[in-house]
Amino acid sequence: MKKTISHIFILTLLFLTFSCTSYIKPIHTEPVSGSENITRKLIFQDGTLDVNFYGDYIFDKVDKNLIFFTNKDISGMLSNLTIKPSSQILFTYTKSSIYNNMLGFYYAGKNLTDIKNNFSVKTPEKEMQNGLLYTYEYKGYYIMEFYREQEKGVVRFISVNNSAKQSVEKFRLENNNVFFDINAQLWN
Repeated sequence: MKKTISHIFILTLLFLTFSCTSYIKPIHTEPVSGSENITRKLIFQDGTLDVNFYGDYIFDKVDKNLIFFTNKDISGMLSNLTIKPSSQILFTYTKSSIYNNMLGFYYAGKNLTDIKNNFSVKTPEKEMQNGLLYTYEYKGYYIMEFYREQEKGVVRFISVNNSAKQSVEKFRLENNNVFFDINAQLWN
């Protein structure tokens, strides 16, 4: 009987440990000065990446009233890629609940071919020399995922649209501005 209770306790601890991952949390990013927009240095095990954001993106705190998805939703989106991330490197959102919430992950030792071969959406919307763009719907959310190959891995940005409050066209415009206008250097 004691052994059974001990096994149940250990299994419960393991379940809680692996099922309670929180993706909705501030992630340390360093501000980079001298930019018209807010430039943040994303830090991962094999290096860093400077990414520009508009001034209304929040990095240092979480207001759950402005977050419109759950950790379970993010787990579902992450499962579209059968490769597990090495680390989470970004969580950001804006005070306006109509704009996207964004997360970033790093995949050490992976390349764009690994992404294409292991992603549930087989054809990217856009392919660049060092990047991929995928778009899809997930449980009523419109998702844009941007992948950028680094020297020793891949950075994955997941941008989530609050479809109940913002049209897909405005969401796409916001993300095209963020990823292709003010961050054109990411794809050169």
